[in-house]
Amino acid sequence: MSSPLGKTRPEVALVAVGGLGADRLVRRIDAYAESGLMSEGGPNLVSSAGDADLVANVDEICLASVGDLWRGLEAPPTGVCWWQVWLERSALQEEEPLEVLRRLGPVLGLTLSRYTLTFARRTVVHVQGTSAQLAGLVGTNALPTEVRPSSAAEAFVEAPLSLREDLVADLQSRTIPVQREDAPAVTVLDGGVLAHHPLLKHSLSRSLTLHTEGLAGDADGHGTAMAGLALYGDFAEALGTNLPVHLRHRIESVRILGLDGEPRCAGDYGTIMAEAVALTEIDAPLTRRVFSMSVTDHTEAVSPEVGQPTAWSTTVDALAYGHEVVVSDGGEVTLLTPNRPGPGRLFLISAGNVREGYDQDHLTRCDLTPVEDPAQSWNAVTVGAYTRMAQVPAQGSAYAEWRPMAPEGELSPFSRTGVQLDSRWPNKPDIVLEGGNLLWQSAPGGELDTVAAPSHGLLTTSRSSHQLVHAVHATSPATAQAARLAALVMDRYPDLGPEAVRGLLIHCAEWTPTMWGHFAAAGAFKTKGNKQLLGALLRRYGWGVPAEERLLSSSSHDLTLIAEEELLPLRANRGQLTFAQMQVHSLPWPVRELRDLGDERVHMRVTLSYFVEPWVGGQGWRDRFAYPSHELRFDLPRQGEGPAEFQLRVSNDAAAAEVGRAADGRNRKTKVDPGWLLGSQQRQRGSLCSDIWEGTANDLADRAHLAVYPAGGWWRRQNAMDRAQVPVRYALLISIRTRDTETDLLTPIQSEIEARISVPVSIEL
Repeated sequence: MSSPLGKTRPEVALVAVGGLGADRLVRRIDAYAESGLMSEGGPNLVSSAGDADLVANVDEICLASVGDLWRGLEAPPTGVCWWQVWLERSALQEEEPLEVLRRLGPVLGLTLSRYTLTFARRTVVHVQGTSAQLAGLVGTNALPTEVRPSSAAEAFVEAPLSLREDLVADLQSRTIPVQREDAPAVTVLDGGVLAHHPLLKHSLSRSLTLHTEGLAGDADGHGTAMAGLALYGDFAEALGTNLPVHLRHRIESVRILGLDGEPRCAGDYGTIMAEAVALTEIDAPLTRRVFSMSVTDHTEAVSPEVGQPTAWSTTVDALAYGHEVVVSDGGEVTLLTPNRPGPGRLFLISAGNVREGYDQDHLTRCDLTPVEDPAQSWNAVTVGAYTRMAQVPAQGSAYAEWRPMAPEGELSPFSRTGVQLDSRWPNKPDIVLEGGNLLWQSAPGGELDTVAAPSHGLLTTSRSSHQLVHAVHATSPATAQAARLAALVMDRYPDLGPEAVRGLLIHCAEWTPTMWGHFAAAGAFKTKGNKQLLGALLRRYGWGVPAEERLLSSSSHDLTLIAEEELLPLRANRGQLTFAQMQVHSLPWPVRELRDLGDERVHMRVTLSYFVEPWVGGQGWRDRFAYPSHELRFDLPRQGEGPAEFQLRVSNDAAAAEVGRAADGRNRKTKVDPGWLLGSQQRQRGSLCSDIWEGTANDLADRAHLAVYPAGGWWRRQNAMDRAQVPVRYALLISIRTRDTETDLLTPIQSEIEARISVPVSIEL
């Protein structure tokens, strides 16, 4: 079989045969082995050259495994969990496979749900057990045609109360809290937390409150739910195994909502956020933390100014940049504007939810519903929601006649997007995580009934004393899960700054196959690809789903390089600020290994993450080039471009960007690099720029330098002389990926880095 890379690889066929079919297959192979002689059972079974070719090309026959039958996006889970088993129905079978499964299941140690879903040719049943126990069905008349991920939430919420209590108690006994004093924390800015919850109390460092008469409890349960997801992630995995759960971080809670679960007024959000940050940092100044906020300004009407900075989003940007917060005895909050910023802060904010007007064409509805304030923040990581929960509800359940709205791997129907935002503003959302699905059915009169069923949500902690775990949906839980990933990165790489942690979340995100189908249809990596449509898809899905495994490690054929540097963007020159320097990074490419790959296709991904100081004057809010203090760009040499030509082009691009013109403008006939997925115009929106380049390994070997240079910003436009000679921090992330998993790129890159001092060269502009 020929692969997309032009290499041949074995073709694997999955064939289900009954007793008679298996006997016939054995006889066919025996007949071929006898080179066409008559067999005792009758005429020659290898009756044609085609039959001979078929048998001759079979190298190995073996029993199928659970992995062969698995239809999930990820590898089959380990340990005890719930599986969705699909059985074939046929009138030729003496006994229904479901009846066989019910008889064999207990013998193999499998537990069957009492609910089944029957179609004309298939029966779907939920089964609990290990993959080894499930493999016992291979070779029986209960052989599954396929095995899919099962909804642990569905199994949990439908279980008897006593069983749910036992599962929670078991998880509590298996949880091992982090003991290190310097462990990072997720600070949940929400409605408070149930501090004595048995699954949270061991990891809750502090529970603080603002303007709620000192009551730190959780009024509506939203904060407790977010705290559980920020600590454990989706409980489905933890509840579905019997393995120890080792926690690597803690949680903090600051109640920023009133006793009724609402803020005092939308205009107070910025003030309250600043106070919350000050409160946590005064209480524990040395704690490395990520701020998680699943609270947005609920708006349904689309304003012409949607996406522009507000007082709230500007506060987020100022806090992330490193402004110091001062709270007076009288309650006045001041953000001090430093000449040199302090340590940056990492904020993760939900994109906001679609709350009504659901439609079967949910993508259009989501595209027309823009992200909510302050999700348009330049410096925050904005989190949308996608879903893998596309299973059909079990027959006999409360929603047996309902259907999931979004297919597996697609945007969740709850998620707002940045498609409607003006192109001058940042690409939002940045990433998406699981947010559950919506179920629908046709109602009398042609209307659409929808429900957020527990079976299609995420399990997390509840404030209810009689139900310690429940299901939640939408972008709030997606944000809390993203904050957990950020904390795990902080634990794994304690020396990384917030700019790098933020960049890594985006850099390690990937689109699901369903999402990638839209990008491919828009001409991704094609010469005539629709860059505007690709940009719109980016503002729907962000950069996709960050995988925990990839965030915390690199493989030999898929590795990530991270550089944290400072750049001096401006200098004073006769009373005027001018661009000061760009930095050129020498990349430690494994040139020999890339040359050996020759014309093999490789991917290179580049992400540039930095924080901007926002302009707080209203006029600057209407101009992309006047709101951020500065902007940074990256570029690589183009094919055949020498160092001097590359440096000159980058200098011209910086000058063009400063006056608001597109780089490579009409006055300069410059060849555009066709290898980039987005290109310079789509990727350079906001303070987080990422793009993917595709080309041959030979071509990549020639691109051994990368330039980071300044562009635009109010510091220069306002001629802010106190910002001259102020360095800015940035994180640069670069990864290369080959499809040839046998090629080791990690070892030669490590050797190259050890052999030289890897620092960028600063060049005057």
